[in-house]
Amino acid sequence: MGRGIPKRPTQADIARLAGVSQATVSLVLNERDSGARISTETRDRVLAAMREWGYVANPSARSLAGGRNRIIGVYTFEPVFPTTGVDFYFPFLLGMEQEAAELGHDLLLFTSAGGDRQIFRDGSTRLALADGALLLGRNPNVEEIEQLRDSGYPFVYVGHREVTGAPISYVAADYTTATQQLTQRLFEQGHERVAYARIGEGEAQPSRDREKGFRQAFRAGGKLIGPVWTLESAQDVAGLVDEIVAAGITGLVAEQQLLAEQVRAAAGRRGLSIPDDLSVVVLGDPTGAEHDDVEWTGLEVPRQEMGRAATRLLVRSLDAEERAAVRESVACTIIPGTTAGAPGRSR
Repeated sequence: MGRGIPKRPTQADIARLAGVSQATVSLVLNERDSGARISTETRDRVLAAMREWGYVANPSARSLAGGRNRIIGVYTFEPVFPTTGVDFYFPFLLGMEQEAAELGHDLLLFTSAGGDRQIFRDGSTRLALADGALLLGRNPNVEEIEQLRDSGYPFVYVGHREVTGAPISYVAADYTTATQQLTQRLFEQGHERVAYARIGEGEAQPSRDREKGFRQAFRAGGKLIGPVWTLESAQDVAGLVDEIVAAGITGLVAEQQLLAEQVRAAAGRRGLSIPDDLSVVVLGDPTGAEHDDVEWTGLEVPRQEMGRAATRLLVRSLDAEERAAVRESVACTIIPGTTAGAPGRSR
């Protein structure tokens, strides 16, 4: 044929081989033609040349040219590998992968290998390889999130995330509503003395959202808000059980499953049982939990659906002519369990 085979054909090579201009090749790649500007015959000829010579578009070049490469970045502020971390992150990633596949996009995981996790290094970010990104992590660098927002780069945070200045788009679990429903369920079962407990400072946004729901339940029921206890560590649980007994608490809203497990063990050492002597509901935080065989009454965090919803939101944002911050919430599933019932059943 007299046309040497390019080792790594460029757009110019494809244009020459197909007998069209390089601009036409670019239009076919970026799917910008409406059918009237490029005939079906011309498009088919360009695509045939690409297949014949193994042409692969350079995503970086397409991004710099303002095109879409249909790649969604995924950036986590904490490691997701090895498998010890998958218990928490896997459902998010599964939902992202499922939704991206349905929307015709690929996922690109950014791991920030070789040091501390940073979105920006030397003033630039590798996230630019993707059209936009999904961010997630319990302990993010908020300053970097704000810098990314100010750069105009499109992203969606998975989880409730507040920042200073202009808001960002996020998809969050509706902890507030679910916690209010669980607290109200304790009231409906006849509990008059209900308390809230957690391990840690409670400054993280999900913790604040949960406590907000607890307080809303009291206001809706016209009750005085019960005590809110914050433990420095699980080692303080024995003292917590002492306070529960002294205060006549019969219903406990536990933020973490680890805390609920420790309360159950400490109560058992005192001859108390759950739910006969103390009803406990758990707010879905699995951090550090041993995952015993107890069917805890509580909520299930919709992590897989959050991943899907965040992916949909990001793609909608990429397709929109004007981008504005959008905040969506996904309902938590209430789990009936066996750890909450009428108070004082063994008395």
